[in-house]
Amino acid sequence: MSTVPLEQIVQELQLVAQQLVSVQTQIRELEGTITHLQNQNPKNAIYQQVGPLLVQVDDMEALQKSLTETCEQLTSHAEKLEQKENELRSTYESAVKQFESQ
Repeated sequence: MSTVPLEQIVQELQLVAQQLVSVQTQIRELEGTITHLQNQNPKNAIYQQVGPLLVQVDDMEALQKSLTETCEQLTSHAEKLEQKENELRSTYESAVKQFESQ
């Protein structure tokens, strides 16, 4: 096996790992936001960023539902990225073994 496919595997593995970290960070931020909203005094105003604006939220339940759905989608995406990362690590290990045996 030439070094080019091995390099491609490494590059793809690095990309997937970076994406996974980014998605996991987004999940933690959303989970923190959801927890904070659940503990928020209902009498206090809540604002949501919409583009460059902060807009007061009228429907707290809809906001929580939207955040929860987004968090669930990101969690599903993270699981797929973890699976892809594991597959790439396995492919990388096999490619290294094959390269070393030449």
